[in-house]
Amino acid sequence: MQKTGIRILTTAAAVAGSVLLAAAPAGAAPYWQTVSTNSNWSCAATVVHTARAGVGFQACIVRNANDDAQVVLVVVNNSSSAVTVSGTVTSEFAAEASCSTYSLAAGERRGCFGTTAHVPDCEYGAGVPDDGAQTYGGTVRLTVNGVANSMNSPKTDCIQVLEG
Repeated sequence: MQKTGIRILTTAAAVAGSVLLAAAPAGAAPYWQTVSTNSNWSCAATVVHTARAGVGFQACIVRNANDDAQVVLVVVNNSSSAVTVSGTVTSEFAAEASCSTYSLAAGERRGCFGTTAHVPDCEYGAGVPDDGAQTYGGTVRLTVNGVANSMNSPKTDCIQVLEG
């Protein structure tokens, strides 16, 4: 009987922990994370960082089915040795996030994930542009060996709210 009670408590604790993790936002700053893209990702072209040939970076925006989004800084080190990187992610719809200094090994790819937030609703009425100007994105800044480069992320559309 005592073993069954312990087993039930252990199972309940595991389920509660899983629920808490599932509810957490996807932002991972200040730590560099592995990157796995899918159809929810829209990324700018990779650009070579001015501080080191072979180090490329790009700005991405990730939007899920719940209309939550985040900007992500992705960096890849195709050079022959490690580089020291740090990053900052800003967006037009969420708080700024920074990623700590990290030694990016040769051949390694990592992401600095910005804060996850709900994409704003579209605005309607007099004086509000109706030409697709209601889009949201962000800016990433990658520092490699003390030299900073920046780029803008792709944009995502505002949320169409049907009036009825």
